[in-house]
Amino acid sequence: MNEDLLHSARSLNLPLSSAARARLEQDDAQLVKASQRGDREAFALLVQRYQRRIFNMILRMLQDYEEACEITQEAFLAAWQGLPTFRGEARFPTWLYRIAYNCCLRQLEQRRRDKALQNAMQEQQLLDEAGDQRRQAESTLEARDRLALVREQLEALPTKYRIVLVLRHLQEMTYEEMAEILMMPIGTIKTHLFRARNLLKERLQALQAQRQADSQKAEVTNALQ
Repeated sequence: MNEDLLHSARSLNLPLSSAARARLEQDDAQLVKASQRGDREAFALLVQRYQRRIFNMILRMLQDYEEACEITQEAFLAAWQGLPTFRGEARFPTWLYRIAYNCCLRQLEQRRRDKALQNAMQEQQLLDEAGDQRRQAESTLEARDRLALVREQLEALPTKYRIVLVLRHLQEMTYEEMAEILMMPIGTIKTHLFRARNLLKERLQALQAQRQADSQKAEVTNALQ
């Protein structure tokens, strides 16, 4: 698989011949079989079909655009290399999501290996973000779109909670599909979803309470001046 094909997963603009465009209506199974025979153009169609959804999931997990681009490329390369072992026990997108998920886990593990530097960077980052979020909440929370606020708080959740919310609500997956990708029981997924929703709700309520308290404090201060 050449670099041009991998690079196309980042550009979202795969150059396709007229013959390739005629194959756009082929289903996944046909394209997978062709790819397994070494047809790189067929695999390019699969990349084009799924790259945006795969990239969005990876970005939510890693919260870093450049890393997400690299891991998306790594996931599709791993998929290409793993095609000979794909036997169709799971649907192709489920298999692809699982590869992307495992690539994310490896990337997160790589981050943790250099723990001392990681902790120092995180500490500074948390301090900066806390200051930025406090100032932003004080100045712009009144006009902020609720969806943007929810997404911001979603990205601050622990990985195990963020991924189930992303797959369920942003990727619109069934519990069965999530169970295949995450390789955990449906009951565990439902428990994580329940806790993730409650945690997200609590954080949003805390922000609202802080906003009201700041507003009341400002009113008292203004009255005393």
